[in-house]
Parts: sequence; C-alpha cells; structure tokens
Amino acid sequence: RELQALIELPRLEPTADADGVNGRLAWGMPGRKQAQAEAFAEAVDEIDSPITEWCAGKGHLGRLLAARSQQPVLSLDFDATLCREGELLAERAHVDQRFVRADALDESSAGHLAGRHAVALHACGDLHLALLRGAVARHAAAVDLSPCCYYRTLDAAYRPLNPEGTLQLTRDELHLPVTDTATAGARDRRLRDRAMAWKLAFVQLREALANVPSTRTFKPVPASWLSLGFEVWCRQLAAREGVAVPVHYDWPALEAHGWQRQREVMRLSLVRHVFRRPLEVWLALDRALYLERAGYRVRLAEFCGRELTPRNLFISARLASRCEHNLAISSFMD
Repeated sequence: RELQALIELPRLEPTADADGVNGRLAWGMPGRKQAQAEAFAEAVDEIDSPITEWCAGKGHLGRLLAARSQQPVLSLDFDATLCREGELLAERAHVDQRFVRADALDESSAGHLAGRHAVALHACGDLHLALLRGAVARHAAAVDLSPCCYYRTLDAAYRPLNPEGTLQLTRDELHLPVTDTATAGARDRRLRDRAMAWKLAFVQLREALANVPSTRTFKPVPASWLSLGFEVWCRQLAAREGVAVPVHYDWPALEAHGWQRQREVMRLSLVRHVFRRPLEVWLALDRALYLERAGYRVRLAEFCGRELTPRNLFISARLASRCEHNLAISSFMD
C-alpha cells in the first residue's frame, strides 16, 4: 500500500479538441505505434523551438509534431535505410522534416540539440542517457522523453545520475521494470511460457547428462525452434551446447518437469514484480532530478494508459531562466 502511494502519477489526458491523425501523417505507422505517437505528441506542451527527434526510426513522432507545431523537425537515427524511408514519408505528408544519419552515442550528435526541443519516444538505455547529457551540455530549450529498456547499457552496474542515488542495481535488476507484458497477446504469452518451461527442462537434462550446474547460463535460443517440438528442440540445443543425448530418453517426463519448474518460477517472480513499477519510477525520477539540477523545470507524468504501453512514463523539461533556476535550487536545498 505504501509503494502504491509513492508511484501514483498524474495522467496527461488528451484535450477535448484533439484531432486524430490524418491519412497522410499516419501512412506507414503500425496501429499501436500510431496510438503511442499520437498520445505522446498530445502530451507535449507548446513548442517554441525547432525540434530534434532522437533515435527517430522512420520519424513517425517527428512527423506528427511537425504538422501540429509548425516547427521544423530534424530526425536523427543510426540506420540509413530508416532515414531514407522516413524522408519519403515526410515528403508524402508535406511536412518540414529532414533526416540525419548519426550515432546517438557519439558525442558529436549532441550538436543537434543546441537550443532545440528534443523529443524521444521509447529511446533505450544508453541512448536516452546520451540525450539527457547532450541536452544539458548543449542547453537544449526543452526535452520530452519516454525512457525505455534501462538495462540496455554498457555498464555492468547502474550509476545514478545524482549523488543522492545510492541504490545499487545490476543490469539484470535494470531489466525488471520492462518485464511487464500488459500488451502481449495470448499467443505471445503461450510462447513465452513454453520457452521458459523448455529451457528449464533443458537445464535439468544438461545437469543429469553432463553434470553442468543449473546456475550456468546459455546463449538465447532462436524463437523459431519452438515450432520443432520438444524433443527436437532439446536435441538441437544439446548439440549446440555440446551435451551428448542418448537415443532413447523419457521426453514426456522431462517436459513435465520443465512445466512444473516454470510454474514455480512464475510464482516466485511475483515477489520481484511488486517492485517493478516502483523501480521504474525511481529511475525516471533520477533522470528528472538530473534535469532539474541543470536548470530545467521538470514534470513527471504518464502520457497514456498501460494498456497502450506499460512504458508510459513521460519526462517533460523546459529550460528555466537563470533567476528561476536559482530559486528552484534554493528551494530544493531548503
């Protein structure tokens, strides 16, 4: 109950006169991505500066913001093919949007943030941290960010952005906040459960035949193998991992063991899941406080419901005047 009170955030509801996305702007957008981009764009306050779309992909979000704000948009992405496709979509939609192929992790990319309004929808790990650091270093006028995949980082352990952040987190623990499957369909959940059960069964097989400790990990298994059936799946994985399997084996008993272990693991995971959202909010607050210290007015909210995407946190920051910044820091220190 105490945790629930700590993680309740305001929801940014769309305005009553919000227009839907017209056909030209929505061209090439998958349905769920369109809904997410539209909700994010609706959450963005008035835009007074040219926009930089960070890790843009095909620039779906930038295309919406270019049409709504009448500000020019520069969309940055590492993939040249996505940039070319985005340029065609922008031309079709008749919006002022250009693309630049650049590595968001390269410090030189921060030059595209100077004095501009930076936006990023579901930028992962080190990519959104590079955005925050670049925005602060180049004095971006504003930042609107929905972070994602905090575990996608080169660091083995999380380094908080603020000195008060003493929580020590491993990369595995950083994965916890993004394990919510609220938007996964029934088929995806069945495949997830089957993959877990079969992997746990293989751990038992490997331990019995090769005396390999159950704690030893193995490389990811191609999802396409799940269609092969349990015995073939096990034999292929055993061959890959160098485990000799006899011609005859009690495969039904082994698979039943895997499913039993899967149910046990899922029950134990409930304890971890209690802390899933609180940890995600803590990570977002670490980012928000970093921006506040750098002179930004910051708010943290939800830009949509979790049924649209569980990664619905929205960090919105506006560069304050020097006077406002001094007052904010004074208030914070008090």
